[in-house]
Amino acid sequence: MIVLAIAIHIASDRIDRWRFPWAYPDMGQPSLGGTWVGPMTTGGGRRLGMLLELEMAPLNRGRRRGALIRTRRNRWFEGRVLVCGAANRIQRFTLYGAPDDTKNGSRFHLSMSPADSVPPDGLSPSHLKGRWNGGDSLDLSVSLYLRKGKSAISSTADPDTGPDARATLRHGTEADFTSLCTKSGN
Repeated sequence: MIVLAIAIHIASDRIDRWRFPWAYPDMGQPSLGGTWVGPMTTGGGRRLGMLLELEMAPLNRGRRRGALIRTRRNRWFEGRVLVCGAANRIQRFTLYGAPDDTKNGSRFHLSMSPADSVPPDGLSPSHLKGRWNGGDSLDLSVSLYLRKGKSAISSTADPDTGPDARATLRHGTEADFTSLCTKSGN
């Protein structure tokens, strides 16, 4: 039974990589998976730094039993987001989501939740919609809200929380993110 379980796990991983090579950085082609870094600009002109780490969730994530192939019922993406927006403060978020286009991953949506038990005050992302050009660039539309204590505030009249913020991210590293935060004075 153990050998069969291991064989099924290996086969399911290979099938997933064959079906969705755009999601895996180690498949020898450009990948949506990996670390992305870049500036985000709010409707009010505030500039924030963003790091997005994205990977395919294991096939059995959120399922009672293992799965042989990925379906709409599976969790597709998971990872983390870091945002710098105030002096020496980095906000941390976990993310999860799915592609809207499973053929090549060109469109996707992600939801975020604070990774810290007490999230810091300030502008925070709640979800995003993304477009991937199949290469080294992600264009994001990020929905922001203002956190104050236990409150989450947004208003269509507020230039920072009303319209979605825009971001263009490129493959990068956490050091690139730190440098971006330092340069923009965040």
